[in-house]
Amino acid sequence: MSSPLLRTSRSLCWSCLRWQRHRLYSSQAALATSAAPTCSLQQTVTVSAGPSNPPARTKPQKRTQVPRETKAGQLVEDETPLQSRNPLEPTRVDLYLASIHAAGLEPTLDDIERCRSKRHSSPESSKYAEEYNNLLDTLCRSFSKDQLRKFTELYNLDPIWTRSSRRKVEYAESIMEKQWNWPSLKEIERRQRDKTEVVVKTFTVNPSQLFLLLGKDGADLLQLSMQYNVHISLASNPLALRVEGLRGAMKQLTEHLSELKKGIIDEIVELPSKQPIRQDLVQRISRLAGAYVENLGHKGKIRICAKDTEKMDTAKRLAIRASTETQTGNFSPLLCYVPTKAKLEHPVAPSFMPHTYSIYPFLSPRSLPWTMIKGGSFRVRRVADWLGAAATEDTSETGGLAGGQGKVVTKTEESKDLEALLRSAPKTPDHERLVSASFGHIVLGSPSPTGHSVLSPPLKGNWTLSKILKWLYTSNVPLTFVPSLPATLLNSPPSNQKVLHRVLYRTLPESQLENSLHQELIKLELEFSTSDMTGSKAAGLGHGDSDRVLASDLSTLELDVDHDTSSSLELLQDSATSERPSMNVEPNPREVIVNVSEATCLEGIESTLDVMMPDRPMDIQFTVFDHTDVCAGDQPPLLVEYTNQLRYFLTSQDREAIQPQPPATFNFRGRTYFLQTSLSVRKVIETTQLPPGAGENMEQFVSARIITESVLDLESNQKFTTSQVTLDHSAGQEAWTRFLASCDLVSSASVSAQGLKTDLSVP
Repeated sequence: MSSPLLRTSRSLCWSCLRWQRHRLYSSQAALATSAAPTCSLQQTVTVSAGPSNPPARTKPQKRTQVPRETKAGQLVEDETPLQSRNPLEPTRVDLYLASIHAAGLEPTLDDIERCRSKRHSSPESSKYAEEYNNLLDTLCRSFSKDQLRKFTELYNLDPIWTRSSRRKVEYAESIMEKQWNWPSLKEIERRQRDKTEVVVKTFTVNPSQLFLLLGKDGADLLQLSMQYNVHISLASNPLALRVEGLRGAMKQLTEHLSELKKGIIDEIVELPSKQPIRQDLVQRISRLAGAYVENLGHKGKIRICAKDTEKMDTAKRLAIRASTETQTGNFSPLLCYVPTKAKLEHPVAPSFMPHTYSIYPFLSPRSLPWTMIKGGSFRVRRVADWLGAAATEDTSETGGLAGGQGKVVTKTEESKDLEALLRSAPKTPDHERLVSASFGHIVLGSPSPTGHSVLSPPLKGNWTLSKILKWLYTSNVPLTFVPSLPATLLNSPPSNQKVLHRVLYRTLPESQLENSLHQELIKLELEFSTSDMTGSKAAGLGHGDSDRVLASDLSTLELDVDHDTSSSLELLQDSATSERPSMNVEPNPREVIVNVSEATCLEGIESTLDVMMPDRPMDIQFTVFDHTDVCAGDQPPLLVEYTNQLRYFLTSQDREAIQPQPPATFNFRGRTYFLQTSLSVRKVIETTQLPPGAGENMEQFVSARIITESVLDLESNQKFTTSQVTLDHSAGQEAWTRFLASCDLVSSASVSAQGLKTDLSVP
């Protein structure tokens, strides 16, 4: 009898059959779907129900003999010829498993639980991956796909893990991770790659997105680089950000940039001037507001992109202000004061008699207005005589404006009567007239091709005043009046200060004639008073350092030599930002009572006239304001609402109160008014003495009333000082003489005349 027959005819006991059944579960992965065993299996062996019934012996069917290899390497053929097995026919194991399936013997949760390990190594160790893979392989070899899927259902796993479309290995992983709480090997490997693998990714951006990502001077982009520990560089053509860093940080940065791009809002705004904004102003508005601004065409439309509505509104107000200021500033009338020649004690050759003038670089202790042209700033001044003649006018010798001996001329050298010109401004019935003179400098703006400050004047050399006036008339150089503190007040300590909030609105001129003569104006003011200014929100609308301190440092030459407006704004950003009112101001623990006065609203017509004085240290801007009070019931509704919100913000104890912003524009009595300035003002009224002989009828010391204001522009964060004298109409012609004498005193005084020390230490 051959060996196969001996193995087939062997009788098996019940324990052997039971052991063989469990072994077959773990040795075959796929389960045959046949309903019943074939006849060949019945001829081979029949499983009995117990040891008392041994399996029946049947004559086995002869198998096809195939060649086999002996130890010597020679092939020995069996009795039957070589035949290949059909791969579609089930194997003996398949048939056996099918018989078990037909008998209804299915694995249970106890069977799969026997494969579960009691413990595993730490997920961070190298052995964990080996243990995980061994257990996963055991499950896949021991059970079929359908059995593993049935196990997931018996474990009551989420339907997402039991759906029929999954693969066999995925069912096994779900049981290990969701039921047995094994950490996911894929997740561990992914985290390991995120911690160690360095990748490079490029994010495509447009100009507006890049500007908002950069932040001011690239501060926001630097913060992103530090936060996610990546290296960020800029790529062009196409515009993109090239980021290099760990894979995990790259995923977080990708999500952050995606959310930031989705949060960007944009709006198209039509400017009231119907003209595009200068490109240098577009950049400054973008920097000041923290929003991206660009011109759309040449019809006065701009596009604003911002991260939030607050920055969007700020950009709108600055754009409207720049549009109106640049339009009204181009046609401001300009006069030039030419003093009479003083009598010389010693005869001088005629060749030395005519004074010459030149255009000198202008250095200011404060930053220049942000609407000025970016480049150089200059002022027309008289050239000093090397023989000893003073470079400034001596009003005691020439008589000054009050003496009436000099003359005031236009750019075309046409003589004008200053008093008659100011009094000729149209007067509205039932309106009060306020005539004032502000002191500062008329500055020429010279554009720079590179955008940096330059010292080379647009007109080089020394020229007669007539030649310079003709050049100003033909070249149409933009002129800007820059207010500043006069030398007569440098050493005067401030006293009796008032804290004000002032909002100015102007209308656009309907014609060039209206622009040169008068503009409609609405001025809103509120005065703040409190028992403790340092502990209230009202103090936030003021500013701590006195401008007089900075102005007194002129003798130490502590000047802003870089007159690039954007650079000046950077220097003042920190201090101005801390002084700007903020909703995050923490209230003082002490109880502070803040009083806000009733709003004073003035409506009227304002006319301005700039007088250039190259023979003096300062120039003068004369203003005529015919105004009337607007009672509370007749005030524009938007201004009333703004006043109420501001009063609540300053007087309430609500820490979450948000600082209101003035409306950018509104309609009132048929005219459209545009916001010009929103200011925080510290106002001081001071008195100075005039020397005797300043006027024809003045032989005694006369006091001059000077109004000084330290101003913080809440929109641009710029600080500047203004000083002005006003005309008292009650005194008749003598009041006019005193007014002009005050102008002579303030504008002709130089720093050296005040006896300032030049060795002051820089604070």
